[in-house]
Amino acid sequence: MALSCAAFMPVRALVILRRKTLEINKDIWSNWTSACHYRTKPGVIPKHRYSPPETVHKGPPDLLQEFPQPKNLLYATLSRSLGLSDLSQYIQYSCTDGEVKSDSHTALAREDRDRGIRELGVFSSGKKPSVTGMTGQKGRQTSVWEDDEDVVVRDRLKYLPFQKKTRKERDQGPIEEDPAVTEALSIFPKPKALLGSVIQVATSSNRVRELLQYRTTGGKVKTCELTVRWPEEMTFTAHGRRRMEAETNAAALACLRFKELKLLDEQNNPLTHARYHQQEVREAGERHRRPCYIEIPTDLEQRIQEYLTQYPAEAEVQKLWDEEEQLSVQQESSVSTDDDDDDEDFITDAITGKPYRALRPEEEESLSDHLLSLWMRAGPGRGVELPVDSYKGSVLDAVRSSQVVVIAGETGCGKTTRIPRFLLEGQVRRGEGANCNILVTQPRRISAVSVAHRVAQEMGPALRHCVRLESRPPERSGGALLFLTVGVLLRKLQSNPGLQGISHVVVDEVHERDVNTDLLLALLLSTMKDNPDLRVVLMSATGDTQRLSQYFGGCPVVRVPGFMHPVQARFLEEVITEMGRPLPPMSREKRNGEVSSDEASVARFTCGFLIVCRTEEKDVAPDLDLVADVINHIHCNGESGWQDIKAVQQKLEEKAAFRSGSQLILPLHSSMAVSDQQTVFQRPPDGQRKIVLTTNIAETSVTIDDIVHVVSGLNTVWISQANVTQRRGRAGRCQPGHSYHLFPRKQLGSMAVFPIPEILRTPLESVVIQAKIHCPDSKAVDFLSQVLDSPDSQAVKVAVKNLIDIGVLDAAENLTVLGERVACMSCDPRLGKVLVLSALFSCVLPVLSVAACLTRDPFYNSMQNRALVAKVKSALSGSSCSDHLVFSRVVQSWKEQQSRESKQEFLDKYTLSGASLRFIHGLMQQFGENLCEAGLVDHSAECLRVSSRLNQHSQQEQLVKAVLIAGLYPHLIQVKRGTVTKSGRFRPENLSYRTESGPVLLHRSSVNRGNQDLSSRWLTFFSAVKSNGQVFIRDSSVVHPLALLLLTDCDVSERDVGDRVEVVLPGHTLIRWEFSPHVWELLWDLRTSLQAMIHRNLRRSQCQSTADDRKDSKLIALLVELLNNTDSDSISDQDEFSSISTENTQADSL
Repeated sequence: MALSCAAFMPVRALVILRRKTLEINKDIWSNWTSACHYRTKPGVIPKHRYSPPETVHKGPPDLLQEFPQPKNLLYATLSRSLGLSDLSQYIQYSCTDGEVKSDSHTALAREDRDRGIRELGVFSSGKKPSVTGMTGQKGRQTSVWEDDEDVVVRDRLKYLPFQKKTRKERDQGPIEEDPAVTEALSIFPKPKALLGSVIQVATSSNRVRELLQYRTTGGKVKTCELTVRWPEEMTFTAHGRRRMEAETNAAALACLRFKELKLLDEQNNPLTHARYHQQEVREAGERHRRPCYIEIPTDLEQRIQEYLTQYPAEAEVQKLWDEEEQLSVQQESSVSTDDDDDDEDFITDAITGKPYRALRPEEEESLSDHLLSLWMRAGPGRGVELPVDSYKGSVLDAVRSSQVVVIAGETGCGKTTRIPRFLLEGQVRRGEGANCNILVTQPRRISAVSVAHRVAQEMGPALRHCVRLESRPPERSGGALLFLTVGVLLRKLQSNPGLQGISHVVVDEVHERDVNTDLLLALLLSTMKDNPDLRVVLMSATGDTQRLSQYFGGCPVVRVPGFMHPVQARFLEEVITEMGRPLPPMSREKRNGEVSSDEASVARFTCGFLIVCRTEEKDVAPDLDLVADVINHIHCNGESGWQDIKAVQQKLEEKAAFRSGSQLILPLHSSMAVSDQQTVFQRPPDGQRKIVLTTNIAETSVTIDDIVHVVSGLNTVWISQANVTQRRGRAGRCQPGHSYHLFPRKQLGSMAVFPIPEILRTPLESVVIQAKIHCPDSKAVDFLSQVLDSPDSQAVKVAVKNLIDIGVLDAAENLTVLGERVACMSCDPRLGKVLVLSALFSCVLPVLSVAACLTRDPFYNSMQNRALVAKVKSALSGSSCSDHLVFSRVVQSWKEQQSRESKQEFLDKYTLSGASLRFIHGLMQQFGENLCEAGLVDHSAECLRVSSRLNQHSQQEQLVKAVLIAGLYPHLIQVKRGTVTKSGRFRPENLSYRTESGPVLLHRSSVNRGNQDLSSRWLTFFSAVKSNGQVFIRDSSVVHPLALLLLTDCDVSERDVGDRVEVVLPGHTLIRWEFSPHVWELLWDLRTSLQAMIHRNLRRSQCQSTADDRKDSKLIALLVELLNNTDSDSISDQDEFSSISTENTQADSL
């Protein structure tokens, strides 16, 4: 071994000598001999592991440390350099006996070896090897004679198949080396493993052995025949002394061929799965980009042609233009004629809703005297003395002296009930009662109704309220007090912008800063300029009153102290300790003062205000068990989202202490009818405890006088300190109480002082429409810059663009004819457009259901029963591939149930909320009234009647989905089969979804998620949410490509492609069509006729003629037949069109 080390000193330079150089200079080598002596006597071991052996002729020190396996290294080096596996004629060992063995070693060399090697360029200056073209390996220690590239060669030697040979193998003679094998082995150190990895990645198969077959034959010399059956069948043959050597050589040849075929990357690693299937990926992309081909049945084509012959499209357009010109002339004539007319004839009385007429002086004096006598005769009492009573004079003086007054009244001061009464009483007692008409706004329906009832108990039954879905306005104005929601007042401002006839507007709970309140404050600024006699009173318990004062030009602020019985506040740690539960382990506080992760987990023990469910983290369900346990603890010890409320109620009813019937559990939610909400104010029978489970709707302006205990917590975002104060105040309004805040005490200090205004965190389309209604001459950006906290100008511009896209605004930001109708709808503008179109296409009822359900989900869709709801929706959807039709079927089937038992059975079977469905029914009635206000229907009740003319085509679900895409466009999704994952794997059966804005995902709540049998490559949707950087579509419906072409009011462009015509929507790349010229001409005329019908019916303020009705009915019937009898380009088979028959498009029965 020592001899090998010594011999390797001059030979090691050959490792880095290029093979080509060795072949050129092969003839100049001669033999030289080096001798080394070493001990072999047993038991003689050097004291130090790496000390130099005892030798007769000492060589360089520590050679074994540098070359731990010198014989193998020497053999492999020369074999690699010469390209030979048999070196018996080049390396010879001879050994003599004795205590010290002597071995002579003959190797390939020259007489003056150092000088000769140096002349060949093996050594550079300093006697270091000169090496190029290799890379050093990290993590290995090199000697002073090595550079990093030598280490790579040394380490790679162990992979070579000819490391060690036996005497028997040497006697068999040399094997002729294949240069290709040598080259391949120099590139691929582990060819078999690499080859298997490539096959595994490319085929995604466990049958690698079937695709790679080694067949080795032979005796002394093995011959391996490797058959590779991917990407095509190939055979490689190589030889070797051993089977493994032969197989390795064959695999190396196969890897070399893979490299030539570009099946390996630059680092000789496998490519991604998708790159191995580029052809399939390309084909999937071509299918994805292919145009939509549609052929119309011959008989249907003939009937369409007959209709267009009877009612030519050009004539319809010309007729529409003539009507518009005539209408324009009439409007100009009307303006010139009525220049001197009093505009008050067109103003609506904000109190009664009837046309406004100012009182004559004698009528005003008579009514004022009458009101004063009534007041003096009735002598209404005030009831319990409240703190605000002593500030009556200050409030009235401030209101008389200033047009705007801010009342900063603390919780329990009585401002909500007493201030409106003070204003009315002051005007009546001064003999000005006829001119006193007070509007008092509340942010929620329950607040407006409950406050009106409480004030009426003190002043008499003459008080009225006006809220959404329920309105009881006074019969006449003059000495009137009307409680209403902010949204209702905004609608009244549309017909009475200056609030003529109104003396006072009281805006209560202004600190909540919802969108409507901020918009109302901005409008009141301009209203006060037109109506200098108007007085505005802003009331808040916890808001930033100083900012309000500055917003209204530094108006006075009257501060009123409140009164609240003692309330003992308990936070999460104290609640858990009191219940005898162990506290969760707390981690160290973060240095920046944030809540630690463990504290966040504690905060997930959440509930709500009288139960308000809130949590900080995403997708975390409230701990409803803790909520129920806290209430149970309060009940047993004598101390005391809608789905979550019902879940808590169910958990309470399952507890033993609640089975005796000694408790009255009352849910309170905004989706409940007003009459149902009022039950929470009634006192329970003696011996029964009342438990109210509610959301934050009871946080302000709602006093349940027998509430003693309040359990409060968090929801999807952290609440503010102002919210905590309001909730705690609910427990101490009428008696001492207790509040349970299910979040850590220290979290209170990190909460924001006031809530973030809603206008800064909500879509602005509806706000922009309101702005255009009230200030049509102002740009939306300019108007919204005047609100208390103006939204980002870019967000406003996006909202304006969205409204232009759906045709509600024109390019100059003016309301279009469609926009004027949509403005009457009390819902999102897109849903408003769908409702308007449903009236024109006689399918109102299902669309009313869809719009209402998109506002309020009818399902008990909580995290606990998410899978059950998904299963139910799938059953209801059938073959419709539509979340929206699921809503329609649910509502209609629920209404068809006759008895209470059948209704309840239906609710239980399909996991539905009866309260939500009743609220949805109320919304449908409201939307029907909106259609009536827009002049699209004669009577709102006709919208809900199945046999009505408005519902003539309500059973045609293809038409209903067509109306949806017409209203929701450009909310369009293209579905693609075949996707490439982030890891590079191509999945041919997976579906991907894309909008014009980029890729999206279908939410788990959609029936179309993962549906491989969609009847169309395109979907429409209403709502989308963004979470963790991804956009999720919550609802979707497949749409017929012809519906998209015929009913969307946007430009189209066409170009000839051979003998066909390609049609595209400019600026939209998700869809394109190809038709024969004849079919495209027919469809173009049909599209023109449909658009003319829509515009004609939108412009008419009165019912159209019978002739027009017949013509429109024929046109809609042709559209229905066209959608039902043409291919919709199914996603289930993108290689050929799948026919969608009329039967398949019909709904599965419930």
